[in-house]
Amino acid sequence: TSRTISGQVRLGLNHIWRDLYARRWRAFADCLNFTDRARDWRSLYQTTVQGKCECTLEVFDREKMLGFAMAAMPARVQYDVIARAYVARYLSASDVEPEIIPYAESHRLRFCPASVRPQLQPFGLSPDGGDAEMQLTHYEGQDTSLVPALPLYPCRVLEGTEGLRVGHGVELQWKMQIGSPFGWWYGKLEELRKEPDSQLSRATIIFSHFPTTSPWHRLEVRFGDSELRSCIFGGYTGGIRATTEAESHHWKRFFPREPVDL
Repeated sequence: TSRTISGQVRLGLNHIWRDLYARRWRAFADCLNFTDRARDWRSLYQTTVQGKCECTLEVFDREKMLGFAMAAMPARVQYDVIARAYVARYLSASDVEPEIIPYAESHRLRFCPASVRPQLQPFGLSPDGGDAEMQLTHYEGQDTSLVPALPLYPCRVLEGTEGLRVGHGVELQWKMQIGSPFGWWYGKLEELRKEPDSQLSRATIIFSHFPTTSPWHRLEVRFGDSELRSCIFGGYTGGIRATTEAESHHWKRFFPREPVDL
């Protein structure tokens, strides 16, 4: 019938708009697909061009500062069609200026890694165009009125040891301030051992972008449960995730030309 044909045409056009959208804004498309809110890709395309689509993404090489080398940091990101650039507003306990990321550097953006989405439960857009989940982060013994409201997923501790292999790439959840979300920090797993009669494990991670003489070069982490733990580097650690071969290859794009000596 004509109604059936019309429906098939609309579906076909929607798939075309979906492909066009994904080619132009891959990280946005990954986010929207995960949230199952991506029903009308033509409308989403228009909304994104208008700068009204905001997604929580992770940004590699934040502000191209040495202190964020080999890290991916959470930010609320919009696209500015006039500037032909992304506007990244980093999630932080401190006030920070947005970073303008040229469209040519789209490879610096990603959505929450697929392997941890079932556990961390990231989100995309709420009906009003903002983040779907917000929370006031709670910490034992702390005045929560001093802790800003943040999206849930970058604050969750990743549990378990699934997929971790000695000698392969990993990403560590680490943050400096207790009221900030985690960033992912890339390194290589040097050692992994499980604690007896416990769900906890200990891992030694090598951060090879630091010189071997640097105190930041090697870190031992206790992890596996949902607890936030103090780090000998300062700040706090969460969980550890294994990276795929493709993800490790992508991280190499951001490896500093010279060792980072902080």
